[in-house]
Amino acid sequence: MKTLILTRHAKSDWSNLHQKDFDRELNERGLRDAPMMGKRLLNRNIQLDLLVSSTAKRAAQTAKLIAKELKYASGEVQWVDSLYHAPPAIIQEAIFGISNKINTLMIVCHNPGITDFVNKLTNHLIEDMPTCGMCALQFPVEKWEDLPTAKAQLLFYDFPKNSL
Repeated sequence: MKTLILTRHAKSDWSNLHQKDFDRELNERGLRDAPMMGKRLLNRNIQLDLLVSSTAKRAAQTAKLIAKELKYASGEVQWVDSLYHAPPAIIQEAIFGISNKINTLMIVCHNPGITDFVNKLTNHLIEDMPTCGMCALQFPVEKWEDLPTAKAQLLFYDFPKNSL
């Protein structure tokens, strides 16, 4: 079995309109939401084998804050430049490059690619992945490259404003 947790970066700061999009950091809400979502994963007894993130500042901050809550060493996060505003095909390509020894994988990246990819795997589960939203799917496969042909089982779909 392979478990994939697709996560959109937390809320970003738009106070500096001249700042490059790639360099945009998390705002106060994002800095609060990412650790909260990490705690929710911890409460679900999720243990990551690998955390992969876009290198954009807001995605990297989100990944590090979630990792901290899960006691996942931030030095073990795999940074993938191509996940910055990646379409589903690039997200899928990044997953296909993961060792099949990894069973629980989290990807942190951006909209609209993350929403489109979730919907590709689940037959349109969500309209728009909220910031710091997470969709966890389980697949009855042994190889990551078999995901597209496998039937995804939804483990959970959660986001900061979701009242559990």
